[in-house]
Amino acid sequence: MRSLVVCLLLAACVLECTARLQNITVKGVAVCNKKRLANVQVQLYEKDTLDPDDLLATKNTDAEGEFQVYGEEDETHTIAPYLLITHNCNPSKPNCVRIGKYLVPEDKIGGTYDMTYVTLDIKVHGEKEKCT
Repeated sequence: MRSLVVCLLLAACVLECTARLQNITVKGVAVCNKKRLANVQVQLYEKDTLDPDDLLATKNTDAEGEFQVYGEEDETHTIAPYLLITHNCNPSKPNCVRIGKYLVPEDKIGGTYDMTYVTLDIKVHGEKEKCT
């Protein structure tokens, strides 16, 4: 039993030592019906397999619909960042918000992913809607 505990501790130390700090910056402009959309919530997450996804940053778009979020994470494997964008562009019912998930390409990790214009009136695959 003691040797099992020692082996588990050694394995945890090796994994911790191989972890490396990785980062991503994502920027863009939120657009609804060809108009820039202010006060849209943009959340940057990092997908995890065994535990809940890590929230790296939260920002709201400015008056011009522009956003820039930065996040970093220590991981042993390549991080898998994505954005959740919560907005009220063309919901199916009043008092509802739409939540779209946007994946960040792996080759942008360590740099900046410029999404340019994020057209929120177009529904993305797997999009959800929350109503109050």
